[in-house]
Amino acid sequence: MPEPMPSEQLDLVRRRQLGEWLAGPWTIHEAVASDGEVWQVKHEGQVLATLPDWAGNLALWIAEAHDDVPLLLAEIDWLLAVAAPLSEPERVTLGREIEGGAASTDELRAVARRLLAANERLTRLLEQAQGEARTALTEAAEFGIRVRAGDTAGEHVVGRTPDRGVARIRLARYRDRAPDAQLVVRTVRYGAWDEEPS
Repeated sequence: MPEPMPSEQLDLVRRRQLGEWLAGPWTIHEAVASDGEVWQVKHEGQVLATLPDWAGNLALWIAEAHDDVPLLLAEIDWLLAVAAPLSEPERVTLGREIEGGAASTDELRAVARRLLAANERLTRLLEQAQGEARTALTEAAEFGIRVRAGDTAGEHVVGRTPDRGVARIRLARYRDRAPDAQLVVRTVRYGAWDEEPS
């Protein structure tokens, strides 16, 4: 089980966030630069980043991380509030009241509700993370564009990406030059990383 993130590191992640600066959705667009096709991350038409054609997935990640990280921080705040341990005085007082039979039914119910809510939420997150980890380590879909490479050279697949939307955008671009281009998909299987012996 991983170690909990130190509060200083969590504070650093919060300070790195843009807040209201460049608020609103970030989008990705294909463009043509002097050295070829590129992906651009934009905010309200302003180019924030330009990446090479092969880095479309990275451009998408940058755009989505802008929205995803604040949501994850809010989720962490919620989990910390729900699962926050009782303070030492609260534990001592409640422990004495429970042992002595003086804790009210409402106090016990409130503690039980907090514990059940935290347990349910953490269990759901753990199951989700385990499912995603199993899927990520076993298989994923990869999309590409199948185009002919000349009359006798056969066919080849270009623009490989795990993102179907990105592949559909690329398909429209390729059909300008190759009307018979097709969107294709395959299952790619992955395993865990092993250290390469030197």
